[in-house]
Amino acid sequence: MTSIAPPSAGPVLRTGATPLRRFWPALAALLVLTLLSSVHSLVFSPLAGRYQQQLHAAGDLGAPLDPKLVLAPLPPRVTDMLRKNSLAEAEANQLSQSGFLATDLVRRLAAAAGGCGIDVAASEPGGVTQTPGTVEVRAQLRLRGRYAQVVKLMDALASEHSLYRIERLSVVPLTGGLVESKIEVARVFLKRSGAAS
Repeated sequence: MTSIAPPSAGPVLRTGATPLRRFWPALAALLVLTLLSSVHSLVFSPLAGRYQQQLHAAGDLGAPLDPKLVLAPLPPRVTDMLRKNSLAEAEANQLSQSGFLATDLVRRLAAAAGGCGIDVAASEPGGVTQTPGTVEVRAQLRLRGRYAQVVKLMDALASEHSLYRIERLSVVPLTGGLVESKIEVARVFLKRSGAAS
């Protein structure tokens, strides 16, 4: 009698194990992802929740520590600049109607030009424009000096930390290396509500 041997299971197992070997990097990545997700859920999520509760509790006590809840204070230099370039509303109205702001602007510009070695040939106070939040004062000067001195004047005005706006600057060369420049400047004052300080 002939016996028929059952087929061996060897080749079947080999073909079944081959796809697993082929995808072992993906399976290892999936295992690492599962491990990291579990650690995050078990360890870090409760810590983040406690941190948010503490921020909320500190805010209830008057010390908001969450950066989204706090308005950053202005730097001291900005606060000082705003203070120097602002007037109380009543004071702004009074000073602009008296002509003091315009003559003060001419005096400041002429002093800055003289400090840079520039001769002031003519100066004229300009008009005053008021908006709900600002007062703009204008002045015109005609200057004679060297070009480098005019640049030095612009630098001096910038370093004064006043809110100046150069509306017009024309430079015409003269003999001897000199230039004649005409400058129209506006100075802006911010209006503060409240009493004069």
